Amino acid sequence: MNAGAVVALAVVALAVVIGLAARGRKQMNLEQWTVAGRSYGTLLFWVLAAGETYSTFTYLGASGFAYANGGAAFYIAGYGTCAFILSYFFLPPLWRYAKKHNLVTQADFFTHRFRSPWFGALTAIVGVAFMIPYIEAQLLGLGQIVETTTGINRVTSMVLAVVLIAVFVYASGMKAAAWVSVLKDILLIGTVLVVGIAIPVHYFGGFGHLIDTVQAQHPGFLGVPAPGSPLGVPWMMSTLLVTSAAFFMFPHALAAMYTAKSEQTIRRNAIYLPLYQILIALTLFVGFAAVLVVPGLKGSGTNGALLSLTLKTMPSWVVGLVGGAGALAAIVPISLLLLQSATLLARNVYQGVLRPKTSELGVFRLSRALVVVVTAVALLFAVFQPALLVNLLLTGQNGVSQFFPAIVLGLVWRRLTKAGAATGLVVGVAIVAWTVLASKNTLWGLNPGLLAIIVNVVLTVGVSLATSERREPVVRAEAVEGVA
Repeated sequence: MNAGAVVALAVVALAVVIGLAARGRKQMNLEQWTVAGRSYGTLLFWVLAAGETYSTFTYLGASGFAYANGGAAFYIAGYGTCAFILSYFFLPPLWRYAKKHNLVTQADFFTHRFRSPWFGALTAIVGVAFMIPYIEAQLLGLGQIVETTTGINRVTSMVLAVVLIAVFVYASGMKAAAWVSVLKDILLIGTVLVVGIAIPVHYFGGFGHLIDTVQAQHPGFLGVPAPGSPLGVPWMMSTLLVTSAAFFMFPHALAAMYTAKSEQTIRRNAIYLPLYQILIALTLFVGFAAVLVVPGLKGSGTNGALLSLTLKTMPSWVVGLVGGAGALAAIVPISLLLLQSATLLARNVYQGVLRPKTSELGVFRLSRALVVVVTAVALLFAVFQPALLVNLLLTGQNGVSQFFPAIVLGLVWRRLTKAGAATGLVVGVAIVAWTVLASKNTLWGLNPGLLAIIVNVVLTVGVSLATSERREPVVRAEAVEGVA
C-alpha cells in the first residue's frame, strides 16, 4: 500500500472516530439526533452548511463539467452565491417558525402550515425520491476518488464507506455530520487551494496563460455556447435560477438550517458562505487545464479530470490528502441525506399517516433502523445505475426546486391554501419526472426545471385564490406570525 493510500485511509478512520465521539454524554432523542438541539453558533453552523453543500461535486462534478462543456460550466460558479442571497431573506423566518413549532424535518413545515399530515407525507416521499440521486452521486464520487487515489476497488470502497457512515449516523446523527465537517472543511479548503493554484502554475505559469493556451488550441471552448446549442445562454440562465432555488430545498439542507441557535447565525452565514465559491472557480480552472494535459477523457471519465491531473502532478502524500478530503466531501452530505431520508419516512409517513399514535421514542428508533434501508437502496442504485455526476445532481435539483414556491409563499402569503400548494407541487414534480423518464435535458433550450417551477407558481397562486375562502383563519395567522 502506497503512502497516498495510507494517508487517505487514515483521514477516513479519523472521521469515523470523530463521528462516533460526537454523540457526547447528552441523552440522544429525536431532536438531538436530527437537528442537534438547535444549538450551533456561527462557526460550527458554517462548517455544517458548507459540509452538506460542498461535496464531491467540488472535486469531480465541477471540474468534469468544465472539461466536457467549457464555458457552459461558468453557471456553477454563480448559483451558490445567488442561493445565499435568497437564504438571507427566507431562511431566518423559516427557522423562527420551525423553532416555535418544534419542526425537525422539511415535511414538518407542510404538515403544520397546512394542518395536513397527508400533505406532509407526500412531501416526505417526494423529498426522499429526489435525495436518492443525490446520495447516488455522492457514492459514485466517493468510489471514484478512493479508487483513483488508493487503488481500492470502487464498489468495495463504496460498500465500506456506507457501512461506516451508517454506523456513526446511527450513533450520533446530526452531531456526527457537524463535527466531521470541521475536518472535512480544513482538508477541502487546503487541498483545493493547493491543487487549484499549483496545477495551472506548474503547467502554464499562471491562470492567464492557461486561458490563452486553451483559447488558442480550442477556439471558442471557453466562450458562452452559441445560440441554438443545447447548453446555450437560455439553458445556462435557466439552470442558474433553478439550482439557486433548489440549493436549500433539499430536505437535508433545510434540516441543517434548523440546527442554528439564532436567526442572526443564519444571516451571518449567508454573508460568509459565498467565500466557498472561490474553491468552485479553482476547480473549473483545473478542468480547463485537464483539457490540454490529459485529453481524451470521455463520458463519466470526465469526472476524473481533477484526480488525473493530481496524480500526474502531485507527490503521493498530497494525493492521499486529496483522496481523504474527497472521501469526506462525500461522507458528510451522505450522512445528512441518510439521516433526513430515514427521519422523513419514520416521522412524516409512518407516524404522520400510518401510525399517528407512535411515540417520539418510537419514531427515533424507527428512523435509526431506516438509515440502513435507505443506505442499501442508494448503494444498489450507485452500483447498477451509474451516471454523470452533474446529471444526477441536476435531476435532484430540478425535483426539490418544486418545494420552493410552497415554502416561500407559505411564509409570506396568508392566502396560500393546501389545495394550491399541493396542486402546484404535484404538477411541477410530474413535469420533472416526465423530463427525466423521456431523457429531455432541455425544453425549448431551457432547463425543464424552470418551466416546471413557472407552471408550479401559476397553479399554486391560481388555485389558492380560487379556494382561499375555505382556509382556516387560525392556520393562516399562525403560519405567517412574525413574518414581514
